[in-house]
Amino acid sequence: MKLARAVCFTLLLSLAGLSAHATILTIDRDLPPAVGVIGTSFAADTANDRAWVVVDYIDHTADGDLVRGERVEVPGLSYDRATRTIRLQEGERQLTCAVGRKVLWVTSFRATADCPVEVREVQGTGDGGPAPGGKTHVVIDVSAAR
Repeated sequence: MKLARAVCFTLLLSLAGLSAHATILTIDRDLPPAVGVIGTSFAADTANDRAWVVVDYIDHTADGDLVRGERVEVPGLSYDRATRTIRLQEGERQLTCAVGRKVLWVTSFRATADCPVEVREVQGTGDGGPAPGGKTHVVIDVSAAR
């Protein structure tokens, strides 16, 4: 299992080196076949200037569909209180990933085209072998617009 994670992590690091200006994260989850990734969004703690990506999962059960979100920290992602924006620092560049809109006491964020987020599920390991224990790798790619 550790070997599979190491291979997957090495593959992702090599992919990150090939695609300039990209932040690629992998989270390992035991996802049953009935669970899938349905989307992402940006969120922030406006009091502490912290930001993250929320990955939404859907679980198709006999009782109905259950949607849940998971917070994923992205290096270089922060909240700018003065402009109500979520920004990504990539080397010398600073990208605006999302713009906030405050209604009453809640701030919601609309993603911009400057900083697209791609989430995909990878079944198996980096070398093409089956994932140990049915584990699914969820790969999150936060990158500059190409």
